[in-house]
Amino acid sequence: MKLCVISLGGVTSKNIAHESKNYFDEVVELSLKNIELCLDDKGFKIKDDIGDLKEFDCIYVRGSHRYALLQRALTRALYKKVYMPIKPNAFTLGHNKLLGSLELQQKGVSIPTSHFVMNSKQAKALLGEINFPIIIKIPEGTQGKGVMFADSESSAKSMIDALDVFNQPYIIQEYIETGDVKSEDLRVIVAGGKVVGAMKRVSKSTDVRANIHADGKGEAVELTPELEKMSVKAARALGVDVAGVDILSGRKSSVIEVNLSPGLKGIMEYTGKNIAKDIAKALFDETKIFQKKKQDKNLIKKVSDENGFDEHFVESHVEKGMLALPKFVTKSTGFVNGDELIINSKKGEVRITKHHISKDDD
Repeated sequence: MKLCVISLGGVTSKNIAHESKNYFDEVVELSLKNIELCLDDKGFKIKDDIGDLKEFDCIYVRGSHRYALLQRALTRALYKKVYMPIKPNAFTLGHNKLLGSLELQQKGVSIPTSHFVMNSKQAKALLGEINFPIIIKIPEGTQGKGVMFADSESSAKSMIDALDVFNQPYIIQEYIETGDVKSEDLRVIVAGGKVVGAMKRVSKSTDVRANIHADGKGEAVELTPELEKMSVKAARALGVDVAGVDILSGRKSSVIEVNLSPGLKGIMEYTGKNIAKDIAKALFDETKIFQKKKQDKNLIKKVSDENGFDEHFVESHVEKGMLALPKFVTKSTGFVNGDELIINSKKGEVRITKHHISKDDD
């Protein structure tokens, strides 16, 4: 099997590519900066010296929020053809704090109470209704940049005025106290649907940002089953198979961010675990699962029973208690939006028929 790692060439990406050579037959690294997409009526082409990317079995795309549009387009073009651990929409959700938080909230993942405002007038009016201290963030940014702490209404107004000069919207978020003196958070690495590493990050002095990039310090930590479940659920909510999940664990536990391209240098140092190898194995295992599903799908045959019904063998997809039917159902039945349907159901069976009696017949 062949793996392609597309990134900005950082240490973590190179470590993952190196460890992947223990699993994949061929591993190729490409620079995200050199990727070009060409679209026409016949399809798309991805311009790079490597040739046709569809020949790879797995493509792992990493990089900063500045390349979110390219990452999403690249993944959108290829994700049904090869295994890609990050779904296209995740590059929009994961690189925007507001959209990411909204998606987590919609999928039932606990987040800090957050307010999004577009102008200083709205923000200052809000300050009189909330409790301090608070966190003020800009929607886009990484490694703790663009995160500010306000312990009073006056300090918050000063920060809002500064952001207003740059015409920036802002997120005003409840402050969750985590440490006795210094701020703490948890960085959890999820790969292949399970936690492969976790550490506690402690801020420098009284800085509210515990990020290693903001001079925070790390230490190994063993997660509770609840925190492990929360981490996996958060990654799955954004459609990411490999992610760094950041959690505040104080009076309540809340996910503050899902990082699509987590750095591993700090967490590998503090935990003593080769997490790059764990991610490489997860990529390999998930690629095999993807290939098997793809092969099984190609082997599926349509069978007609004695009553003329076409019979297909598919895997069910149930979300929030609702059963989603494949597209071929509407195509073969001719159902359109607004049709009146009769649904007969019992355990293990459902039958849907079109209601043919006209409303004018009575």
